[in-house]
Amino acid sequence: MNNTKHTIGWCDKSWNPIVGCKHGCWYCYARKLTKRFKKIFPNGFEPTFHPERLKEPYELKKPSKIFVCSIADLFAPWTPREWREKVLDSMLWCPVKHTFQLLTKNPENIPKEPMFPDNWWFGVTISSQSETWRIEELRKVVANTLFVSFEPLLGKIKPDLNGIQWIIIGKLTGSKRVKLQDEWVDTIFREARHLGIPVFMKNNLIPDYHGLYWMQEFPEVKTK
Repeated sequence: MNNTKHTIGWCDKSWNPIVGCKHGCWYCYARKLTKRFKKIFPNGFEPTFHPERLKEPYELKKPSKIFVCSIADLFAPWTPREWREKVLDSMLWCPVKHTFQLLTKNPENIPKEPMFPDNWWFGVTISSQSETWRIEELRKVVANTLFVSFEPLLGKIKPDLNGIQWIIIGKLTGSKRVKLQDEWVDTIFREARHLGIPVFMKNNLIPDYHGLYWMQEFPEVKTK
């Protein structure tokens, strides 16, 4: 488990009982990590299950915000159901009430439970307008906190954020292929503000963002 408060910003820890992904995103930072640290990732970026990591959150005594499978996609079609269920079971039986933040590009595969625990947050990644269908799928999930991560933000997006409790905005890092535009950030921010949605603007927006807004907010935690 890794400390992420000063890197990702919106979580305290990242927990990776599963690593690897097949989405093939050209901007993926995680794939670069597996190439750089081959001893740590002997299977490269091929999806790999690490059952020995399942109880790592149990060792943290202080409740923390934990990004689940930060370098994988728990709900991707290639993630075996057995792996997914073992990770969710580990979260369910964790003796410490952490906030588990689950981010996916395949919200259609999130189980349609009557209601998830209030400390499980479900989110989708959106980088362009063509991916906003994921928000509609996310709204079908019955959970207290649904969020959208607009990172990397690669163009202007006009999202429908009704029913969303939190958004994250971040830019493409480590590449000059796409230059961030203030308007891209401001359009999303204003829509969120109109609906009263908390906004977390990542530090990686600096120094390219010169807009009028700057917020690093978190959603209000609701309990059943």
